[in-house]
Amino acid sequence: MRAADLGERGLLALLAPLGYPKGAPLPPGDDAGGVWFDKGALLLKTDGFLYREVALRGMGPFEVGWRAVAAVASDLVAKMGRPLGFTLGLFLPPESGVEEALDLVRGAAAAAQAHGAPLLGGDTNRGTEVALTASGYALARRPLPRAGLPGDLVYLAGDRWGKTGAAIDAHYRGLEVPPDFREAAFYPRARRELLGLAGLVRGSADSSDGLAETLWQLSEALGLGVGLEGLPLFPEVLAYAGSEEKALSLVLYGGEEFEAVLVVPEEKAPRLERKAVRLGLPLFRAGRLQAGVGVRFRGKEVERRGYAHF
Repeated sequence: MRAADLGERGLLALLAPLGYPKGAPLPPGDDAGGVWFDKGALLLKTDGFLYREVALRGMGPFEVGWRAVAAVASDLVAKMGRPLGFTLGLFLPPESGVEEALDLVRGAAAAAQAHGAPLLGGDTNRGTEVALTASGYALARRPLPRAGLPGDLVYLAGDRWGKTGAAIDAHYRGLEVPPDFREAAFYPRARRELLGLAGLVRGSADSSDGLAETLWQLSEALGLGVGLEGLPLFPEVLAYAGSEEKALSLVLYGGEEFEAVLVVPEEKAPRLERKAVRLGLPLFRAGRLQAGVGVRFRGKEVERRGYAHF
């Protein structure tokens, strides 16, 4: 059987448990792995990609290096991990320019600094095309798995929903990324403000493969349905999309948000919302968990699709 026949999710379901320790802070296949350490947990995350698959129009090596570290940081922070350090691995063809390599690492170092941690070196390898792998580790007092109970509320943290989708849409339409979306798409940052919500959130998941896919993964992991009551529609996303239907599609299927989906007990919601305001964390109440498996919005099932490697 080929990887393409099984699909990325099916392949990961086979691979994730291999060698994974029993009683770990997070289950295999979550956004990060970890081991118990001292009075908390030490979390680790690795992510890799081809340069040509993530470089939108207008992005250079610096932005791609930044994106490598930001993607890892987002997974760690979504699990309530405080980043401690990152590494970067480069695969470069022999004809690659030295300045390109320097800019990739400069971008990664700047992103690491923006997340309060150093870049601790890495590795260089010969490759047929430019590719990157980034790793990061973090300390979490109480890591957040993908957890939830019927009636829990679902919140979307951050303000990049639909904006990165618009940037990706423009890229594949042969257009320059509009200025309104460049900060979100070129220089995403993990929401370290999430760490201030410890004790108020029951479960969480990073959203990078697209919101719809993330919610479907959450639904499957919990054996519960996600009933969406609303989605964030920012004015610039609506203006770009030209219709509410297209804007909603960008929010649900855009991807690369590097934001977090939070599951919160209803009785803790008022405190959570007040704390988020004090922290300056954008927060949108999207719906709640309910019986059944699947994701529904306005009474209709949300199509399951998102980014997959195979």
